[in-house]
Amino acid sequence: MKERKKRKKSIFSRLVKSYVLFLTLSVVLYLGVVVLFLTLVGNGNARNIYPKAIVEKDGSIKNLEALKNVGGWIEELNEDGTVIKVYGERKQERNQYSLKELAKFLELGMMDYDQYGVMFRTNDLGEQKEYVACVRCAGEPQRIFLVIYPAGIPTYQFTIDVDKAGGSWIFFALLALFFIEVLAISFYLKGHIEKPLRHLTEGMDEVSKGERDIVLDDNVDKEFAEICDKFNRMAKKLKESEDEKRRMEQRRNQMLLELAHDIKNPVASIKSSIGALKEGLVAQEKISDYYGTIDAKAERIKALTEDMSTSLKLESDSYQLNLEERDVCETVRRICAEFYEEITATGKEFEIEIPEKPCMERIDEKLFGRVIGNLLSNANKYNETGKNIELRLMRKEGQTLIEVLDDGTAIDAEFVPRMFEEFSRGDETRKTDGGTGLGLAIARKIMEKHHGTLKYARKDGMNCFSVSFQK
Repeated sequence: MKERKKRKKSIFSRLVKSYVLFLTLSVVLYLGVVVLFLTLVGNGNARNIYPKAIVEKDGSIKNLEALKNVGGWIEELNEDGTVIKVYGERKQERNQYSLKELAKFLELGMMDYDQYGVMFRTNDLGEQKEYVACVRCAGEPQRIFLVIYPAGIPTYQFTIDVDKAGGSWIFFALLALFFIEVLAISFYLKGHIEKPLRHLTEGMDEVSKGERDIVLDDNVDKEFAEICDKFNRMAKKLKESEDEKRRMEQRRNQMLLELAHDIKNPVASIKSSIGALKEGLVAQEKISDYYGTIDAKAERIKALTEDMSTSLKLESDSYQLNLEERDVCETVRRICAEFYEEITATGKEFEIEIPEKPCMERIDEKLFGRVIGNLLSNANKYNETGKNIELRLMRKEGQTLIEVLDDGTAIDAEFVPRMFEEFSRGDETRKTDGGTGLGLAIARKIMEKHHGTLKYARKDGMNCFSVSFQK
């Protein structure tokens, strides 16, 4: 079963997740520090300095040490406002509260245990001295407690004297945690970004040194995976390009060797003929034959060099065809007329099927004519066992198709895969009479330049070379 490809994460999603993680950790750590601080200052309970956390509903007192740690105390009053009991160390001597003051507490909401009032108490100069929280407990008679905090405590809801309890310490602790988080997140992101960049840089260095079998791991974030994928494709194409370049160089070297070999014999024949003529070793009646041989060998060398030049030009990407909109039917008719006498002179029948309706294609008429001429020439030259040559031009599925057929011996199956290569000759089945071995290779290159095809197949007992144009 084919494995499902793991979905890549993007850098954006990683940054968002990292930011959310950063905020979450920040909140958790900061709350943790605050809770720890309150717990330590509050003698083991972060809420034990709230008024109701100290005075129970039944009037019992607990966690008095927490209140004493911040400099507070508790006064218990009767209904007349008289202090009947003090819990903790009282910082001022006052044993009686007026009914007006008690009424003030009642106005602040001291209706039952779940509600309590808070007020400021000032000195004679009007300066704030302390906070007073009034708690009334249930029972008969009702008990009234004043929970008194020093003036340095901001509010009764956060009843800790930060200055006395070490405000500098908590500030620097939170600041240190913030920088630790920033460093942790930074190193986390650095690892996810720096690693693929380092691999990419190393891969580029390897490519610059000539190494081509480089494949970068794409098990990284989405954006880096795309870069790695493009780098791998680039390295692969570069390797393929260099391999193709080496193959072309080898082919060209082979072509030059083949050319040198093919030129060697006619040159030797020309040299020996000239030598014989120069030494007067040729009978008078044979001199014209020797000159004919020299001319034929010279033509052979000329054909080889011209074909070689054409083949090399067609391999160049810079070589441009002279493309024009032409009626392919008219071009093929003209070429068939040129070869008609040559073919029929060998005793073969030449059947031509070309529609009257024009078939327009963009072609280089000279080079395209060479393709058709080469196929007709080969069909006539190499068909020693058959008597028929056919040319059919048709429109098939909106595509121009030309077939050149002969009823000669089938081309050897082992030769077919390399029949369009330079200097390839099927000597055993279809003898060459001085051919260069470049004709079919050049014809295919010309059709490739036309973005078309040239193929061979054995069809209905005949050798069939088909030429087609792309739609």
